[in-house]
Amino acid sequence: MALYDTDVLIDHLLDIYGASEAILKFKDENNSCSAITMGEIFFGMRLTEEKKTLQFINNLNILNVTKEIVLLSHDIKKIAKGFDLELYDCIIAATAIINDQILVTRNAKHYPDKRLKLFVPEY
Repeated sequence: MALYDTDVLIDHLLDIYGASEAILKFKDENNSCSAITMGEIFFGMRLTEEKKTLQFINNLNILNVTKEIVLLSHDIKKIAKGFDLELYDCIIAATAIINDQILVTRNAKHYPDKRLKLFVPEY
């Protein structure tokens, strides 16, 4: 199972070469994104992109932020010495860990936690 980071999904929606292939690599899985990722995408989209974005997002399993995820997010931030991690990235990382999913991201440096399984597409 794959959990997609915001960057890969935005690249796909913008038709950036290689992004769709990265998503298709996990096409037979129960693919997901965090509710945080959905929020980041929706807050950044243009009104003209709404229909296409909704159609795409509706094909993903949207995982809610739970108390368990928030507590693990805090732990991720606390043990990440030398990294300036953002709240959203900590929540996305915790979501992947708790749901035992591979995090598909182009921003590996945002996810230094050793408990994560990362897939970094090379496009």
